[in-house]
Amino acid sequence: MKDLTMITSDDLKKLASELYQLSKKEAEENNQEDILNAKQAAKLLDLSPATIYGKTHRNEIPFFKQGKKLLFSRAALIEWLKKGENPVTTFKLSSAKSKAAEYLHRNKRF
Repeated sequence: MKDLTMITSDDLKKLASELYQLSKKEAEENNQEDILNAKQAAKLLDLSPATIYGKTHRNEIPFFKQGKKLLFSRAALIEWLKKGENPVTTFKLSSAKSKAAEYLHRNKRF
């Protein structure tokens, strides 16, 4: 390291620039976006974007839309991963089963 009395203004500018770049990079890493697009969600979940679109079509993954944009909450995706199931899908399956049973009961074809 140089003696402090030998630091030039160019050295200070270079040091300041390096510190700024490091702090900017750290801030970006710490302030990860909470709202993700499909490509970012695919990267987070280690899935292809096509798989993400398929899962949203079948309501297997938590998502929301803003206009035509398909968006995901990072926290909701992580929670979904931890649970291993989607309560929306469970609810829809039970609803479909009850509707099917009601239909069969009313029509009594079987």
